[in-house]
Amino acid sequence: MADGEVLAPQQALARLGTLLRDARQARKWALRELASRAEIAVGTISQAEQGKTTPNFVTLDALLTALGIEGEERAELEGLRDRAEPRTRPVRARAESQNRLLHDYVAAAREVARHHPHPFFLPGAAPSLTDVHWGQQAVPVDPNSPDDGNPAALLGGEQRPLPTTEALAEQQVCVITAGPGGGKSSLLRIWLDQGLNRWADAQAEEMPVLVPAESLVKHTFGKALATAVNEHLRPHGLLDDVPAELFTRPPRAGARWLVLVDGLDEVTSATARRDIVGALAALTKSHNAHLFRFVIAARPLATHEFRALGPDVAWYRLLPFSPEDVEQVACRWFGALGLPEPARAAERFTRDPAFRRIADLARTPLMAAMLCQLHVDSPERELPTSRGQIYRQFTERLHERQCAAASPDTHQRYAGLERHGPAVLGRAEHTLERLPELIGLLAAERRRDETVSAVSLLESQPAAQRPATVPSGEWRAFLEASLLRSGLLTVRAGRIVFLHQTLLEYCAARHGSPQGRAAELARLLVKGWSRHWVLPEADASGRLLGLRYWNPPSREEESYFGFLLDDGEHDATAVIKELERLANRGGLDGCRFLAGQHTLGTELPSSVTRAVTDTLLRMCRIGRFELWRAKVARSRWIADVADPDIERMFARILSSFVIDDRVQAASTLLLLTDRRGLEILTELARSPYLSGVCGPPVAARLATLGDKNGGEILAAQAQDSGLKAGKRLKAAGFLAELGDDRGVELLTRLAHDDDVTHRQRAEAALWLADLHHHAVKKSAHPDGDHPPATPLDPVGQDLLVAFAYDRTWRGSSRLRAVQLLAGVDDGRAREVYAELSNDATLRWWHRRRARRAVARPTLDHGRLGAIGQAPSGQA
Repeated sequence: MADGEVLAPQQALARLGTLLRDARQARKWALRELASRAEIAVGTISQAEQGKTTPNFVTLDALLTALGIEGEERAELEGLRDRAEPRTRPVRARAESQNRLLHDYVAAAREVARHHPHPFFLPGAAPSLTDVHWGQQAVPVDPNSPDDGNPAALLGGEQRPLPTTEALAEQQVCVITAGPGGGKSSLLRIWLDQGLNRWADAQAEEMPVLVPAESLVKHTFGKALATAVNEHLRPHGLLDDVPAELFTRPPRAGARWLVLVDGLDEVTSATARRDIVGALAALTKSHNAHLFRFVIAARPLATHEFRALGPDVAWYRLLPFSPEDVEQVACRWFGALGLPEPARAAERFTRDPAFRRIADLARTPLMAAMLCQLHVDSPERELPTSRGQIYRQFTERLHERQCAAASPDTHQRYAGLERHGPAVLGRAEHTLERLPELIGLLAAERRRDETVSAVSLLESQPAAQRPATVPSGEWRAFLEASLLRSGLLTVRAGRIVFLHQTLLEYCAARHGSPQGRAAELARLLVKGWSRHWVLPEADASGRLLGLRYWNPPSREEESYFGFLLDDGEHDATAVIKELERLANRGGLDGCRFLAGQHTLGTELPSSVTRAVTDTLLRMCRIGRFELWRAKVARSRWIADVADPDIERMFARILSSFVIDDRVQAASTLLLLTDRRGLEILTELARSPYLSGVCGPPVAARLATLGDKNGGEILAAQAQDSGLKAGKRLKAAGFLAELGDDRGVELLTRLAHDDDVTHRQRAEAALWLADLHHHAVKKSAHPDGDHPPATPLDPVGQDLLVAFAYDRTWRGSSRLRAVQLLAGVDDGRAREVYAELSNDATLRWWHRRRARRAVARPTLDHGRLGAIGQAPSGQA
């Protein structure tokens, strides 16, 4: 085409077709070969080459990529397409603008993914996250079950690593939990890096976006994502601000956004957390649900805070490092920090007798990182023995470094205040000396109100009051620079914040006088007892008495109170006495709090640990049923009514509470790495006659923890004809979920057994259908380390259909069968409902229910509660 020649649309279209045909023929490709390479229909390419239709810009891009056309030749062909159909130019311009934004976003986000989420470091600059990160393991969990730590270590079993693709492909919402410093934020950054790499290689249909939960509080969702991306990526090379409109469309055709929400627990307001979860839940149910999937990382929070997300959520708990992992982590840190022969240094470090005392503490990722830095910074210094001591040494070394950095660059240290004379510099030096106390005050105020301005708070204190001769702006700049040089704070979303939530908790716990901290502990340990009216009981004077119980702190406060307990400056004798009283009389709540402190790394006296263990064993083995029965018998309102039925009713209710307490007490023993907890759980698993949560659920729990006896107990109970069908059904179902073929066989047998109730036969069929449903999903999303699961035959679904059509069944049971069929997403459910709505053998109200089900846009799912409680430890 001659320079300056302007072609009419029809001429441009013909020219485009000729050039495309010439390019294909030059490569000696048939139409089918080009269609296969470009993944475009043969007819579409033929119409374009003949100049009959204008290919859209997506089709043309695929053709040019398949043909390998780039540079000026590509630009000419794209220009011809625009002249052939000028109306599509704005659409293409928007697409090109979005592609440029995405390209810039990917480049900047890759830089962020390589940085530590909480970069407070002692010796030198921070190493890259990818250089020191060591993959953790994770297990699926039941959010309603008590946290039993990692008892697989007691059994010698290995936990299955969490494959990233499996964790992200299962559900639209995934929740990752771990304790303080458990590696949640680092894991999200690794997922961000891996997701960006897959996207760049065109191997993914999800674009990851990392967003702090606090950014979702004040803005609409799209604006919150855009604000978070712009604030975090602008220092890392983001050229233009990302508009909120970018997140109202898919990143490319058929793709969606993978939103990684970090630090939900760091939002201190429970109302704000509920609003965030509610907004995410609303998005998953809206017409924009196809645009997003969510991964939420948080410390363990109350289950009700996630209730809005619904039941279809994948829950995982990150596990601490294994002892072998700790040595590998130390090797990586020592190498990144420049220690010679890092492998030998790591071996000496982890085999040192001083290290062995804190080996369990070092299994927490943040603790391992801090211990490695302390060792490299001061190899001759004795290692700390508790979490509080680690933070104390670390923050002291940071403050020493800040003070020692004064001499070379006075201008940087005092932020230009030296021009105001020695008096101002003396005032500034006094402020720097009191900086740890001021940071402690800031932390304490932030625990109460997260919106407190850091610089304004410091300005209001006498130790940081502005000299009269210094302009306000200069003094504020000095205060801000001093806070940021402390190594404990950073700027995030335009605000000065603590680098890690545990740093805020530690500084807040250290704030104030020892007397004030002792008073805070007294509020927890002494004043936390309340009167609880469980059963009325009268003494000799006729006054009603009640029991006393201990109010545990919320799960978000446990880490803070751990730092208070690990203070080292309060009256140890008085505190130990109250801790022992809590262990002996605080019941299950008190023991779980103290066992949780042990897991966190809080230094508890051995007498307190022994008291906790003794109390838990007493609760496990003796039980309180006889005690409760005696109290009931002594009560006037029972003693005056000699009715054995009433007494039996109370006995049945109270025994279930006792059994549940025994299971939870045994699980709490696991937090103390006491094997006797496993022995008690085994005893309870072998007791299917007890009410409460014993029998098959506990046996299934043992099996998931790696105890080989768990599966055998389930098999024996499932085949025990002396048990009720409901117990056998649960045992067979849990056994089948563990992958044991005996469970599938026993479920099939129960589903066909005419001596079993219709409801239980339907539940057996549902369990089989559920197994098939999950196997199909697993085969559709296999991970790299595990081959696709072989789906079972859909015998469960077929049985449910047969039950729904069986006229010997009651109408309610037939409708229940088809409701369960809908719960496993079987497309036949609507058809079966339609036939039942016209079945003359059904009662009129049953036919009406069937007609209403057909009329609904989505069918009712009858899976919840149909097969009993899932075993603890499974998602």
